[in-house]
Amino acid sequence: MDDTQQAFLNMLLKVQDHLEDNSVAYSDHAQIAPAKALLDAEIQSIIEAAGRATEDTTGVTEDKEQDRTELEQIMFKVTRAVWSYATDNSDNKLAKKVKYTASELEKMQDTELHFKALRLVALIDPVIAAALVNYRITAGDLTTLNTAISNYFAAIPEPKDAIEDKTTAGSEVDRHINTSRKILEKLDGYVDSYRYDSATISLWENYQLARAIDDNPSGGGADVYEDTANPMSTEKIMEELTYNAATPVNFENLGMVTLQFALSNNGMPTGNWVSVNPGTSQETAMGAMAPSATDMVVQNNSGTPCAYRVTIG
Repeated sequence: MDDTQQAFLNMLLKVQDHLEDNSVAYSDHAQIAPAKALLDAEIQSIIEAAGRATEDTTGVTEDKEQDRTELEQIMFKVTRAVWSYATDNSDNKLAKKVKYTASELEKMQDTELHFKALRLVALIDPVIAAALVNYRITAGDLTTLNTAISNYFAAIPEPKDAIEDKTTAGSEVDRHINTSRKILEKLDGYVDSYRYDSATISLWENYQLARAIDDNPSGGGADVYEDTANPMSTEKIMEELTYNAATPVNFENLGMVTLQFALSNNGMPTGNWVSVNPGTSQETAMGAMAPSATDMVVQNNSGTPCAYRVTIG
């Protein structure tokens, strides 16, 4: 949640507390209790959605990386055995198809690694499978390879799904806030009936105090960073960043090439990159980018300089 959303939620909680403390005094107005029940539900929904929007999803990424490592390791073992078998039998065509170094496997894109693994399995016919026993590859190794392929295929979209869920949760916060505004408008009208009654004027006044949105205690104000990203470079946007998972970030691409933005620790990118196309902007929150950071970087993979603007807060 950003500061404005948090301030609005704080106001809702004050109204909720006021209505609960004065439920007996309001009991002569039949519409207030049902309206409060609706408001209670919206407050709970806001809190739950905000929790999902700032949830630390690094565990999902770590699980995916573990599945990838397991696939790389068993794939390397099997490919080296198949390559050795092909070389010993002068099958140059097969040898070329399965000749991968460990570093080559590590550098492959997610979908490429998955495809190459499937292709490897397809190349191992019953004759080759039987011959691989002489190269320390058992039936269990081949089963492990197939299991690793399945696990990794299932894990590939998980980090992206987690990020999308956080983004969706952030939108839910806005929707529930908008719904709560409509409920408050009705409550304002209901409580106005107590305004000019000398016995209940203080009740109305206390409600108005609860309805006031307190100023942001941090002092507010967004930080804006505007510069040009040099060609073929990754550069720090600022030297020091105050990290807060709920802080909103808006990236604006003012140039003609695509830029990538990421949170970083001492200039080393961490978490998820945010890609911004030329002439467009992208809004997110720090928590959706990474669980922690000390600064932020911009990456320009093109041969053309590109201007940008980053607004934090």
